[in-house]
Amino acid sequence: MSDLVLDSARSRIRIHTFVEGLFARFAHDLELACGGLSGAARVTGEDGTRTGTTQIEAPLREIAVTGVLGKDGQVDPRALTPTERREIVAKMQSDVFHAHPSAMMRVEATLEGALARVRVHVPNGKGVEVVMETELTSEGRALRARGTFEISLSSIGSNVIKAPMGAFRVKDHVRVSFDVVFQPA
Repeated sequence: MSDLVLDSARSRIRIHTFVEGLFARFAHDLELACGGLSGAARVTGEDGTRTGTTQIEAPLREIAVTGVLGKDGQVDPRALTPTERREIVAKMQSDVFHAHPSAMMRVEATLEGALARVRVHVPNGKGVEVVMETELTSEGRALRARGTFEISLSSIGSNVIKAPMGAFRVKDHVRVSFDVVFQPA
């Protein structure tokens, strides 16, 4: 059994949001990054037979807009002004999480081989669980986990995020991608 801690400098969690509606072409699909990550994991077994648990925390104040997603999947970090970025984050904190920027989002996962049961707990008390495949690789004594899953905003208690007069709205499902590294405690 190994007790591991999250290496925040080598770990990344990204959230992709998408717009839909009549005037969606005038809006932006976005990438957000979760910073200030902390966490720990406990793992047993070897490649293919690993089991374990992990918990990761992300403060809402450390979520930032990375940029606009292009049709090719590339992120344009210059497409939004600093004011637009602040407004997006403020709207997310109030309308999606219904929480103060000092609140924390928590992710817990239970691993059995390549399958992970991931539970996302948001500050407003609601949460959601998904089962997904995850890619685990050993990097010396460290362990890297990668994967992508979708989560419904309505399932975590989010308001519908829309433009005035319903010109466009953020799709209910967002994509969460993670590439996290745990190292010996």
